[in-house]
Amino acid sequence: MRKITFLLLIGILFFSLLQAQVGINTQNPKAALEIISEGSTSATQALSVRNTSNTEILSLRDHGYLGLGVTNPDIRLDLRNGANNAIIGIGNSNQTAAAAGAGSLKYDTGSQALYLSDGTVWNKLSAYLIRTYVVADIINTSQSFPDNASTTVMNWRKKEDLLGTFNAATGIFTAPRTGTYTISVIATFDNGAVGTNSYMQMELVSPVATVKCQSTYYDAATFQTSVLCSGSFQLLAGQTLRSVISHNMGSLKYLKAGYCNLSILEN
Repeated sequence: MRKITFLLLIGILFFSLLQAQVGINTQNPKAALEIISEGSTSATQALSVRNTSNTEILSLRDHGYLGLGVTNPDIRLDLRNGANNAIIGIGNSNQTAAAAGAGSLKYDTGSQALYLSDGTVWNKLSAYLIRTYVVADIINTSQSFPDNASTTVMNWRKKEDLLGTFNAATGIFTAPRTGTYTISVIATFDNGAVGTNSYMQMELVSPVATVKCQSTYYDAATFQTSVLCSGSFQLLAGQTLRSVISHNMGSLKYLKAGYCNLSILEN
């Protein structure tokens, strides 16, 4: 009987402790855990955390400033400890700008951009640091362009391709992410016969749209011909873009080295 009574008392005491509030520097805590520090200015600390090397890794000063790896924080949240890890990571969010509230930040993994809420809409602050930029020309003139046929321009020489998005051998550009891309191409055939009422046509081809540009020639003669074409395309990530030449000049044609250029810019 005594044993049962003792166990019952221990149980009641343990349950009471579980329900109790804990106070540090206060006898009347108003929360499950309440800490009253000994000051109200930056001169004293409310909380300090140190590692096994006795290095302070967290400092909460009594004026409400928190430092992570910073002993004396100068702003509300201070991460500037001079080390390589003194950064802050911002995650993605499906919340509306109104729900998140003005001043909230989010990182959109789709557009790879940082956004700030003004309480109504998300405003883009910065985009991915490196945007697509391609510059190429042609010095290999072995590719032929038959009469009355459409031929993708290949064998480019890349001069700039910051993200590796352009396959010079095939002449195909692949969008690294969804966005607007502007392409400009000039192509010149080597000196040769040109038939009466003939044309040289350039097509800029994507899976969803095609831009066509044409140079026309009314009199038969022997000279070099060229065509310039440019356009802007809304591409999804992974969609492609290429340049295609067709003509009806009556004979096999070849490009002229140093007179063919391509540029692609992500807007």
